[in-house]
Amino acid sequence: MKKLIAIILCITLVFAVTAPAVSAADEERLPTVYIRGNGEKLYNADGTPLNADFSGISLGGGEEGEEDDSGEKIVEAVVNILKPFVLEGMLFDNWDNYGRAIYDELAPLFKDSGLDENGNAKNGTGVSTEELEASTAQSKTSEHYIYNHDYNFVYDWRLSPYDHVDRLHQFITDIISATGKSQVNIYARCIGGSLLMAYLEKYGHLGHVKNVMFVEVLSNGSTVISKSFSGKVEFDDMLLEKYLGQLDYCGINGVGVGFEFSALLSEIVFKTMDFFNQVNATNMALGSIEKLYERLYEALIPAILHATGLATQVNFWTCVKEEDMNDALNLVFGQPGSELRIKYAGLIEKILYYREHISSDLKGYYDSLREKGIHFGFTANYGFLNAPFTEDADLQSDALVSLEDATFGATAAKIGKTLSDEYIAARIEKGKGKYISADKVVDLSTAYSPETTWVFKNAHHDILEPCMDVIRSFLNGTGETVDSVSNGVCFMIYNEEAKIMEPMTADNCGDLSFMKIGKEEPTIGSAFKAFVDFCKMFFKLIGMLFRGELDLGSLF
Repeated sequence: MKKLIAIILCITLVFAVTAPAVSAADEERLPTVYIRGNGEKLYNADGTPLNADFSGISLGGGEEGEEDDSGEKIVEAVVNILKPFVLEGMLFDNWDNYGRAIYDELAPLFKDSGLDENGNAKNGTGVSTEELEASTAQSKTSEHYIYNHDYNFVYDWRLSPYDHVDRLHQFITDIISATGKSQVNIYARCIGGSLLMAYLEKYGHLGHVKNVMFVEVLSNGSTVISKSFSGKVEFDDMLLEKYLGQLDYCGINGVGVGFEFSALLSEIVFKTMDFFNQVNATNMALGSIEKLYERLYEALIPAILHATGLATQVNFWTCVKEEDMNDALNLVFGQPGSELRIKYAGLIEKILYYREHISSDLKGYYDSLREKGIHFGFTANYGFLNAPFTEDADLQSDALVSLEDATFGATAAKIGKTLSDEYIAARIEKGKGKYISADKVVDLSTAYSPETTWVFKNAHHDILEPCMDVIRSFLNGTGETVDSVSNGVCFMIYNEEAKIMEPMTADNCGDLSFMKIGKEEPTIGSAFKAFVDFCKMFFKLIGMLFRGELDLGSLF
């Protein structure tokens, strides 16, 4: 009998060690659904990859052994665009054929990436059938819940969020059924925020969702997208120089839009920019460009947006701000009653449906979530610039969405500035001092939900994993606040070397190197130094040229 009991105990011990451990905390934890942004790969009907963005376009040659005619094609395309630009636009202020030329050269590269006139996918394009089926099968098991994995909802991110909400509802219903839980948690990132908002607007009243986290979402508006679609441009020579430095940083670190400068190219670019700034040549040049742009953007912007398919991708329209929406619609589709407005009536109806139900009254939308008993939080990154050629390019951002937009209302100083001492003193007097960041750039107290908002400095939009501890702590809690999740720390800073987030302090809150680039008010001494440095660089290049050392390989 004793031997039998011993054997049973041994078997029990083995199962206890090998079986998934489900603690009391695990029993409280709910299944988590993840809605990503535009990361799902898209495919043609035959299963080949779809060039939905520039990442799938090669400017190199063909296969080994094939004649490389890419250089000739690029030259031909440039000539085709420059002809109407110079001969018609510059000479006669007629930009119609210039816009048409841009469309004709770009459109073949993005043939199926856009949607049709009703906002539907063309020619059977979409996400992988295998990935879609795998995601659906995943929702019908408890495996991901038991092993603390997320349920990933797969969808075609070009379409209207409302095209997916019914399937997302079924996805969540299946998870609840499979796990035996009554609710799920959801976090959405980037343009995935628009799908989450549409889902909650339609199904939030059912009580299936407990906690949601909006992670760097564009659904509160994205300055880059909004101003680009509406054609609102500004030029700032100081921001341009910083942006070049940001491109170099992103190229080196492999995040976002980046281009790694060689040592020689870096010397050429930055010494030239410094010289131009000191003699005010950059402002004069950009001023001329801005005047020119005002005349041609009506042809340029619609041509690019239609050729690349962005004009018809409804989910990107959800990122256009309310104050820019009418200007954007008029620029991209023409005035009401125009030929394009009539052609794309079905698409525009989907754009306006989302606007009517969500983006026209974002505060009312979030208020309604609270009334439904849904706990929600926000995360935002900053320390990067938006595109330097749009209005509001000087807002603190993660390179794609501004901190103010991602947090829905936080106050932040412009790039290169800090909040004034008077402002900070006034906020402290009102008991809001804990919401001021250590670098004196951000006041989180004006955000919609400051108690459940976390901000990460020097983190690009591409950075997610180091933020996951905070995200999961909030989702797995019961409406957890900053105080309970991260010991009162709502401001953190990204440690690039260690790949972790650390609490922000007065000692570690410095800007990234490219943010320190920028002109100061010119003096005789600074202008002379810039001139000398520029001449040294110029004659260095001449010397390399005569010695046969200067070629494209030296620059890139």
